[in-house]
Amino acid sequence: MVDDIAGGNYLPFWAGFPLADIHRCIAPDVLHQLYQGVFKYLIEWVQHVVGIHELDERISKLPQTPGVRHFAKGISNLAQMSGTERKHIARILLGCLVGKMEAKGITACRSLLHFIQLAQYPSHDEDTLRYMTNELKTWHANRDYFIAQGARQQFNIPKFHTLLHYVDSIRWTGTTDNSNTEAFERLHIDFAKEGWRASNKRDVFPQMTSFISRQEKVSSFDFYQLWASSRLDISDSQENTEAPIDSEEPIQLTLAKNPTEPKKTLAAITLLHGAPGFLGALKLFLNFELLPKSDQRSRKKALKGIIPFNTLEIWHNFGLIPLKVLDEPEKALMKARPLSIQDKTSRFDTVLVLENDDAQSTAVQGDEDILCLRNYSC
Repeated sequence: MVDDIAGGNYLPFWAGFPLADIHRCIAPDVLHQLYQGVFKYLIEWVQHVVGIHELDERISKLPQTPGVRHFAKGISNLAQMSGTERKHIARILLGCLVGKMEAKGITACRSLLHFIQLAQYPSHDEDTLRYMTNELKTWHANRDYFIAQGARQQFNIPKFHTLLHYVDSIRWTGTTDNSNTEAFERLHIDFAKEGWRASNKRDVFPQMTSFISRQEKVSSFDFYQLWASSRLDISDSQENTEAPIDSEEPIQLTLAKNPTEPKKTLAAITLLHGAPGFLGALKLFLNFELLPKSDQRSRKKALKGIIPFNTLEIWHNFGLIPLKVLDEPEKALMKARPLSIQDKTSRFDTVLVLENDDAQSTAVQGDEDILCLRNYSC
């Protein structure tokens, strides 16, 4: 009977394979090991050091930004955090610690957050794996800060131990998106929850099976129709015309047909948008971007020039669909909305534009220590 219970003394299935290493078969799981494990502990320790109420206050006061959930009431009132919610918290947590945590604690949190992000790269090389190793070393060198603050007595936690094996696991089994259970959590909604809702809640398994089977047939038929129509379009077009395989699609931008504020004066833009350097930046843009090379002036002469118009058409937002290799792209709505009678709060989203491949894999950093959009803007 001892062999039938968990923890009994039994021979594992790999005992007869002398060349098998079971440790190499355990692949990383970003969702449950990192976000629902490591990051969960980190939030608890930060709440202990900073204070639950203080952390909630800081999180609730953060400005809204595209792609990040705004926690208007903080995070302590969340009864059960999902993996998606923890991802959004990871994007804002570090900025809420400035002024309330010592540099050693912030370094420890930063290194752990960097490791979590690096572990999710869709491709790796020796440089990115070295970045992961360095961030883990930084975490181990600074983690005793939480012991000194009384948030933790020791770090003998299995999920933190798994961090030591991430680099080797990536070398053995590939990137973590191959083994992340987040995709299967999403399939649970499609295959279980939606099927349950479509049933009459009695004798549900045959009904759920029929529901899933019908959904798959409809999806297959839609895919066939799409394939057939594309074949017809190709046959109707010119023959022997093929698009280059390595052609890159531009980033999709969407803009409203009519401006939010037509014919807004340059002086009002400078004042209401809080952009004291707007006129100078506009002169440089017109000089270096719109004029041909032969007519361009030096930076100094361009700044002394006169703008030949007094008003501009102003849009308060635009849609952006970035390129993604594996995941479905998500549309982000970028806003630049000043104070007005209708809007009592202003919002100005930050957009970083990379124009070359000099940026490092771990941050927006090129040959210089700052991001330069153009030579004239540095």
